[in-house]
Amino acid sequence: MAFSLRTGCALSVICNGGVVVSITIEDILTLKSAQSFTLVAGKGGLTRPIKMVDILDFGWDKEKEYSAAFADNSSLFDEDSFVISSLMFANNDTNKLYQTVLRLIMCGVSGLAFKPVFYATLPSEICELANEKNFSIFRIEDNVTYREIICDISDAIKLNQDIMLSSGCLSRMLHEKLSMEDLSGLVARISNHFRGNARVTLIVPEGKKTDFSIDQTVRNFRLYDEFTGKAALCGFTTESVPGLALIVTADVSDASKFDVITNHALTTCGMDHRAVRIAHSDIHPTFTALNRCVIEAHQSLLAGRVLGKSCIHYRDIGTLSFLIPSADNSYVRTYMQTFLAPIVSNEENINTAVAFVRAEGDFDEAARSLCLHKNTLRYRIKKIHKLLSPELSDEAFYESLATAIKIHMICQLRN
Repeated sequence: MAFSLRTGCALSVICNGGVVVSITIEDILTLKSAQSFTLVAGKGGLTRPIKMVDILDFGWDKEKEYSAAFADNSSLFDEDSFVISSLMFANNDTNKLYQTVLRLIMCGVSGLAFKPVFYATLPSEICELANEKNFSIFRIEDNVTYREIICDISDAIKLNQDIMLSSGCLSRMLHEKLSMEDLSGLVARISNHFRGNARVTLIVPEGKKTDFSIDQTVRNFRLYDEFTGKAALCGFTTESVPGLALIVTADVSDASKFDVITNHALTTCGMDHRAVRIAHSDIHPTFTALNRCVIEAHQSLLAGRVLGKSCIHYRDIGTLSFLIPSADNSYVRTYMQTFLAPIVSNEENINTAVAFVRAEGDFDEAARSLCLHKNTLRYRIKKIHKLLSPELSDEAFYESLATAIKIHMICQLRN
């Protein structure tokens, strides 16, 4: 007699050009039910993907039935599935357990979690096999049920699907020219609860390595019903850095109301403002201009890096609102390269110019940022002025310098 419960049908998700959306074993270890998991072997397999969950609890009365069932690897478990079991089928038969684990590995199963009912500890040869093949095996320490584990992992995979789908919708809004019909469809895919006006806020880690889990942050945010119809939190990757997009909607266009909801949402997410960059769009009609919000928030994020600001609104980015979209123009780049050519290879000069532009021409602020005396900074700026355009007045020189430096930094950040 054999029994195998397959739970993968609703859990494996196809989206975005046929790519299968999945989570990793490391991801499921953050789930409530997985707090009872103890790793016993296969530490090298923690980054393996999981697309579905299977239960393996079966026994055979005859050895030939066991052998026949395992004759064809493809008839067993799907690749990248995660298996849970009591190991009842191999009670007091170490060879059968070894052969089963070996065949699971051959099938491409990602990992195994077992209840210590029939085996309190695994035989050493099985642990050695798991370590050699980077096949993670966990012991389930308490009375957590199969149902709890399956539901938790199912929800995590579904959440990962939602994050990927929403991220894909936002990416299309950023990069594609959309018809009103297409835009309306993308908005509906993200949420059916949006209201008339929207503002998008992008949140990314300050450094290259994120200090927060995207899916865990989104999962926690969804527990708060108070944000239904007011805010949606989505994953959003920009310049290869994973981050978050907070979409706040309301039936009014009062910026102060959006500020209240946004600040409350960020606090709820536990965002440490010192560890992230935050960029806000202006407010626009949700169903006809959410793509404009996404574009403005993305431009604001880049502007914040150019200006050295960790929190910035689109309304405050000034000339960068047209320099960012035009920086790839060959004439614009040629202007920048020609104007900055005398100083671009000199680190002291270029850093001085950047600090001066970021300070908007304020000598005191620029000097403080560089830890220089103000007179030293004035000397350096005069030298740069003479090298670049001695014929220009101070005001005209700063205008030209600011434009060229901003384009230079945009190009650097994009590269």
